[in-house]
Amino acid sequence: MKHASSVEQLCGRLWTPHVVIKCAQPISHLNEDYNASARESSFPSRCASLPQNLNLKDYPGATVTIAKYLPANSTIDHAAEGRNATCIAMFDAPPLPVNICRLQLRVPTSHSSGVIMEAWLPENWSGRFLSTGNGGLAGCIQYSDIAYATKYGFAAVGTDNGHPGTSPGAFYHQPEVLRDFVWRALYTGVVVGKEITRQFYGKRHAKSYYFGCSTGGRQGFKAVQDHPELFDGVVAGAPAIEFTGTLGWATAMMATLWNPASEEYLSEQDWQQVTKEVVRQCDGKDGVKDGIIEAVQNCKPDLLNLKCRVDNQSEWCLSEVKFEGLKRVYGPLVDQGMIRYPGLTPGAEAATQAGWKLFRDLNTISEWIRFVVKEDEHYNVVPTTQDAVDILRTNPFNIRTFETDISKFRKRGGKVLHWHGQVDELLPIGTSDRYYDLVAQTLKASPNELDSFYRYFRISGMNHCAGGPGGWAIGQAWGTSASDHPNDNVLLSIVDWVEKGKAPGFIRGTKWLNDDPAQGVVFTRKHCKYPDVNRYFGTGNGTDEDGWRCVRNGHGTH
Repeated sequence: MKHASSVEQLCGRLWTPHVVIKCAQPISHLNEDYNASARESSFPSRCASLPQNLNLKDYPGATVTIAKYLPANSTIDHAAEGRNATCIAMFDAPPLPVNICRLQLRVPTSHSSGVIMEAWLPENWSGRFLSTGNGGLAGCIQYSDIAYATKYGFAAVGTDNGHPGTSPGAFYHQPEVLRDFVWRALYTGVVVGKEITRQFYGKRHAKSYYFGCSTGGRQGFKAVQDHPELFDGVVAGAPAIEFTGTLGWATAMMATLWNPASEEYLSEQDWQQVTKEVVRQCDGKDGVKDGIIEAVQNCKPDLLNLKCRVDNQSEWCLSEVKFEGLKRVYGPLVDQGMIRYPGLTPGAEAATQAGWKLFRDLNTISEWIRFVVKEDEHYNVVPTTQDAVDILRTNPFNIRTFETDISKFRKRGGKVLHWHGQVDELLPIGTSDRYYDLVAQTLKASPNELDSFYRYFRISGMNHCAGGPGGWAIGQAWGTSASDHPNDNVLLSIVDWVEKGKAPGFIRGTKWLNDDPAQGVVFTRKHCKYPDVNRYFGTGNGTDEDGWRCVRNGHGTH
């Protein structure tokens, strides 16, 4: 028998994974003197008594499953707690950086759905609240992001997005579960988390923040677009906005260039050779050849020399069919006269091929088609261009997340710090570029006018959310901050902007040797605010930070 946690002892019975056992005293009960007595009692005892005193009257079916004080450097045995195995494999859980009160709940969202959420309440609370997001199609709490936030004193929450594990099979004939994934799980976690925070500390949070990447980035923009009241500041990295367009484009590629049975199929060697040629042509355009393209949107490679000739003497070349397929992939994906996806990022060809192989191995595309688009668990998915069209035209609960009128968020004084890696292998950066441009058009605002509340940074040499040959470490996750200065840390940068009015003019990225902080810094680089681009004016090899300057239309901006 497992050791009973604090809440298990309080409830007089054991909690078991996947089984909700309500406390003998429902959490809708409220001790009116709790807030006053909490300030006088020890932090661990306040944590232990929280379930008995918690009042969530707007969510009467909410049930506490864990309430436990955890000191700094503690670790959580998620396998022993029954966490989904795919979540354990995909998302790590580091040791706790500070003393916290850990609260886990199941909160119903409808008659047939509910979320598992956690609130981590640090002993040294800064007065700030933060919600984390999720990744992929996963129903996995991002424990590393929650821990990262508590390091800086945030009361932090996260949810399982309404379903366990990484498969969209949970959405099959379950529209309420799908609704949770699209937006309601995040909304519920934030509303409940803020109330838990207020009752535990005895006062309301001062500022509210959001922090996420990938699907987490999409969730951040979903809040900005549809629920501007939730957050004062949003950090959205590599957002999976234009969600259906992204999956539609990937499906089209899986039917052709990534399909071994297709005449257009490009092998791993093919993609590597293409990337090599693209970098050769475009790398030096930023002022130095360092293996990193600083402005991929300005890279327009001529790849004709890769095509096989009649008298070809090369050991490697592309056939006519493969070459035509390659040309097409750089162009936009259009459906019913509307651009739905901007095309492949020059310089990220090999990385993109590897990234979408991961999606294929995880069955992300095939299961989305089977369970959400076709709603047929027996549908035999062999990705076709028609499947791609069907994905584009299936938009449950507006999961597309591409509304460009974000004026309500601007009006309430919110701030958005949007960032994206330029060689993202899963969600190519062109969608972020296009979204920013369309927001500017919709709001009839120049970049300088958007700067008052929305700033977008393109991180050269960064893959999806992290990694890559560039200065990619920007404080976007656990273990990725070179320092606690806002210039080096996007989380602290949004706080500086919201609370002190110090808007970021750049984001400094760090490249460590072998991507290991313990091995030292290779170089740092200031990443520019879009639409500015980095250009090298130094005399070295590009590793000197001061040799770079952000320019717009050929003119320096700082």
